[in-house]
Amino acid sequence: MIISNKRNSNKLIKAKHQGSALILSLFVIIVLTLLGSALMRVLSTSSETIAQEVIGTRALMAANSAMQAELVVLFPLNSAANICNSTNSYDLQDSGTDIKGLYHCEATTTCDNYFTDTVNSVEYFRLTSTGKCGSGVMEVNSKVIVKSSRSIQVEARSL
Repeated sequence: MIISNKRNSNKLIKAKHQGSALILSLFVIIVLTLLGSALMRVLSTSSETIAQEVIGTRALMAANSAMQAELVVLFPLNSAANICNSTNSYDLQDSGTDIKGLYHCEATTTCDNYFTDTVNSVEYFRLTSTGKCGSGVMEVNSKVIVKSSRSIQVEARSL
């Protein structure tokens, strides 16, 4: 009879421990789900950061391109005339040149003749260029997710 009591007690112990495996596996599943969702959030944030970086670099290149175009207008090669336009806009996508890196970009430049040295006949100019780029068409009602703007400034003088 002692043997049968031990068997019954072993069955009772096993019956008590059968639910703990279920709880332990449920706990492991919950922990892995939380770790997976945290990893997805980190990857999503990283992708957005990279997209912002790329569009910011495109905006800087748009500002540089507009600044170079404005400097060509201000200091033409075959002329001594310095024409300082107050504001110019460049829509780089529709410029007729197929520059794929500047799609959905625009740039504006301003020129200011801030000082003229009449004694030495030297003019001083301050040019500012602002490039704006987005991840889609830049319209008023556009639902562009990422937009970026970069500005550069150049000071120049006539010779």
